[in-house]
Amino acid sequence: MNDKPIIRLWNLVGLGLIVAHPSGVIYSNQTGGYACDHPEMEGVFVPLHDTDPYVDQYQQLDQHFYYGPKWRGHCYSGIDEETAAVVDEILTGSYLTRRLTVNRDKLRDSEEAWIHVIIAPPRERDFDGYPSGVGVLTWPNSD
Repeated sequence: MNDKPIIRLWNLVGLGLIVAHPSGVIYSNQTGGYACDHPEMEGVFVPLHDTDPYVDQYQQLDQHFYYGPKWRGHCYSGIDEETAAVVDEILTGSYLTRRLTVNRDKLRDSEEAWIHVIIAPPRERDFDGYPSGVGVLTWPNSD
């Protein structure tokens, strides 16, 4: 039984990053397209939807996972290297997210709206006090 509080991100607008960290708070989101999974991660949540007003990464991710010919809303139970490369390319579109890359060791645990990422070493103001590490990129599920 989990005695830590859970914050459900089901009403999230745009992108967010859960930085894995022993915060005492669990974050969850509805993910996996039509599978409607509810994975969880303990950490700290960082909203990313305003990182670059000229680049709509959420729309690009939604287009790939929900409308694109490969997944069509059925991306659950893991992603492949081709999808990881697409996500990496989308993440290069803004200053903050270009520091994230898909964690190739966690492809089987990633799915639509829940992509495990590696966070590049911190620079000046980015993620002060949080060491380089891992997290999850999340956004509204397309179901």
